Amino acid sequence: GINAEYGPKYLSAKNVCVYVAMEEEVRTDTLIKDILARKKGLFVPYFNSDEMIMVRIRDVEDYNSLPVDTYGVRQPTDYKEREDAILTSGLDLILCPGLGFTKNGHRIGRGKGYYDNYLSKYERARGVVPYTIALAFRTQMLEDIPCTPSDRTLDEVIFTA
Repeated sequence: GINAEYGPKYLSAKNVCVYVAMEEEVRTDTLIKDILARKKGLFVPYFNSDEMIMVRIRDVEDYNSLPVDTYGVRQPTDYKEREDAILTSGLDLILCPGLGFTKNGHRIGRGKGYYDNYLSKYERARGVVPYTIALAFRTQMLEDIPCTPSDRTLDEVIFTA
């Protein structure tokens, strides 16, 4: 079940940000519904060519009504009217996607640095960094990933079947 899968950090988190999955990423629909059912604050990314922000989703109807972008991903295009996590409640946990991972928390994203930049911006604004968990398929497990100083190491990688 979801408790065992995502562990104690998930269960104790009050505000959770989770990505909306693209085709080759671990699906998050069930997790999104679980976050809302547990009355946790749900935030999802809105991204444009420059940056990513995490905004609140109120309930399942709100999530289901989000428009789908060209990648087939639901995006809160009305992000300006929504609660921004950095400016309001903050985040206890961020669940991150990626294309490849090591067991010690290194990740390959899509090369735009969205998550690394977001975590740096969050830390500058709030003085702390949320706990980070990557959701990965076992086939995405790598021995080693070349890293640069701006790459953030994730706290945990959880592999699904």
